[in-house]
Amino acid sequence: MILAIAVDMIELRLLIHTSRQHTRPVIAAFRALARWARAEPGCLSARLFLADGDPRCVCYVETWESEEAVRKMIRSPHFSRLAALMELGTEAPECQFRLIAETRGLEFPASVRSGLNEPRDPPPKTTTP
Repeated sequence: MILAIAVDMIELRLLIHTSRQHTRPVIAAFRALARWARAEPGCLSARLFLADGDPRCVCYVETWESEEAVRKMIRSPHFSRLAALMELGTEAPECQFRLIAETRGLEFPASVRSGLNEPRDPPPKTTTP
């Protein structure tokens, strides 16, 4: 039996470490890539972060509305540019495609704090002699 799960979004998360001399050019290249991604149909967001403790650690995140949109992006020159940027890292890059099946807002912690929608313990098992 195959179980199909509807996935609303896919997040591409890339983490690379750069050398000191490449940090600024890599950041500039990712900013340009993010501008291109945001203009593409299906791209919900593109963001760039630097790690607190290591400014040479760059995290780039794109969020896409569907697997179909991600597949189109992977076949495009955009992904070729992204792969070229991965080559500038001083270590092997960490690249993940995260399937996001559900997103909750502030109503989730509000319901948890109020005790609503708490998971229930299953009833105790009874045995008959």
